[in-house]
Amino acid sequence: MSTIPALHPDTTGLVQYFEGLKLAAYRCPAGVWTIGYGHTKGVRDGETITKAVAERLLASDLAAAADDVAKLVTVPLTDAQRGALASFVFNLGAANFKGSTLRRLLNKGDIEGAAGQFERWVYATIKGKKEKLPGLVTRRAAEEALFRGGDWRAAIPAGAAPAPVAQKVEAAPVPVPLIRSAPALAGTATLTLGGIAGLIDALGPAGELGAQAIGLAQQVQGTAAQVQAVAEQVATAQGQVAGAVAAVQAIGAGPSLSSLLLGGGLLLTLGLQVWERLRASR
Repeated sequence: MSTIPALHPDTTGLVQYFEGLKLAAYRCPAGVWTIGYGHTKGVRDGETITKAVAERLLASDLAAAADDVAKLVTVPLTDAQRGALASFVFNLGAANFKGSTLRRLLNKGDIEGAAGQFERWVYATIKGKKEKLPGLVTRRAAEEALFRGGDWRAAIPAGAAPAPVAQKVEAAPVPVPLIRSAPALAGTATLTLGGIAGLIDALGPAGELGAQAIGLAQQVQGTAAQVQAVAEQVATAQGQVAGAVAAVQAIGAGPSLSSLLLGGGLLLTLGLQVWERLRASR
């Protein structure tokens, strides 16, 4: 494990508060076997530990989470930011953090944008249904408060008791992104693969959806007929891009550009649907 700066002193207390101490193995709301202060690695049904062991496991797990943060974040962090991210990674895992919009924005230097991403990671799949958990909502608010340099305890409603948190956390669905600059598409006359790729670029970052949407675009062979086939599969999504088409027409763009927006928007919507199915099947 690499050498990393010390965590903010509030980090351990935050994790202990939200995880709670359980000396016998139990299943979290998402069905993951857990023990101690949110420890999950190698936990078996019927296992018991002492408080001293729970504290050692917590120290080790937090150190591993902090190490993941150090490896995955490329910008300088304050102790408070590092501590909040360590709690975040402790709960949802390094893989989720690595692929998150939070990390992408943070590594671009967008601290405010990154802080606003904590609140998305409040879902867990309970008995096959994706649910928003109050315990995760409060924990993310506390982590965001610490990330911003404040007191994480202030994010806890007065008199509220700790609510269960899941050890398998998911983000909120990613909305289809709004068009950043319609004029940037001017001059594109036909609905080709290159045109769709240009549309995706103009739409800007699409968070976790971006890679899937671009991958789908690369599978399209560049004809209007093929995009129409996609449109038929996601006909119910037409309303989601109608506003964008109307906006382009309002600025005097021709029908080819409107068709480009419609096809590209439908393609992104299909990408979102595929991505949601893949994530739900994990």
